[in-house]
Amino acid sequence: MKSIKTKVRRVIVGKLEPDEDIIDAITDLVKTHNITSGFVNIIGALKKITIGFFDLESMKYNFKTFDEDVELISCKGNISYKEGEPIIHLHVAIGREDFSLIGGHLSQPSIVSITGEVFIFEIAEKLNRAIDPKFGLTLMDL
Repeated sequence: MKSIKTKVRRVIVGKLEPDEDIIDAITDLVKTHNITSGFVNIIGALKKITIGFFDLESMKYNFKTFDEDVELISCKGNISYKEGEPIIHLHVAIGREDFSLIGGHLSQPSIVSITGEVFIFEIAEKLNRAIDPKFGLTLMDL
């Protein structure tokens, strides 16, 4: 395992509005507040959600979009950078009307229905990503 030691610089709190895409809105928030890197935590409600699962055999993500009202039970991830641009990496647990759960890697489109409550814990260090040749994915480069 590789690691770094850093400190929390500040906490940014945001409110996602109806019809906003989560990843686009978080990217805008990162740019507006000049966030170095950090931990993201979101709860809320969505009307459309796109999630993925990485298939190790095909070495590709399988994505599916759900056009339904859901609870965003948990959305956690991080902010890092690739070639100077922010990368928002989030995983989600989604509650459906029948009280079942689905989850995976958050992708687009993922659209807010009512609200999303966002907490970003910014760290002092800038985290970067690079292509990992083994998987062909852009992974954290510590």
